[in-house]
Amino acid sequence: MEEIKYIKINAFLLLAIIPLSIVGYLFAVYNESLFFLYEWLLMLLILVSAILSIISIVKIKGNLKWISISILAFLIEISVLSLFLGPFTKYSLFSVFYMVTLFVIIIFILSFRRTEKFKFLPMIFIIISIIFTFYMLFFNNLWGRDLS
Repeated sequence: MEEIKYIKINAFLLLAIIPLSIVGYLFAVYNESLFFLYEWLLMLLILVSAILSIISIVKIKGNLKWISISILAFLIEISVLSLFLGPFTKYSLFSVFYMVTLFVIIIFILSFRRTEKFKFLPMIFIIISIIFTFYMLFFNNLWGRDLS
């Protein structure tokens, strides 16, 4: 029963990214000098969720371990995306994102197949990964074009 507690807490931490991103958007639009708060809080949220995922991977025995592995894989993917969109916006890093996304989607598929409970989490992660990939493909196609 305790293993489900870890997964639920981690899922709620992932859901906390949504209201935090809304606050980040408001900081970016109305008070840009406070945007660093959003960046640090997002980093803290991802770090706490990653640590909790690692702890639950170690403590959980059985198939539910794959849900924690998929959460950790999603956090790795979102971290690579955040790094790319932040300080490391370079053309050569598109391939790094694509390789990480391919690896992560394979983990999501394995997680979906090997678990009975919480099957919706890997499915949601697959959908979000596909959205991220389409965004990066669109961004990749616009790279270097003068649209003015």
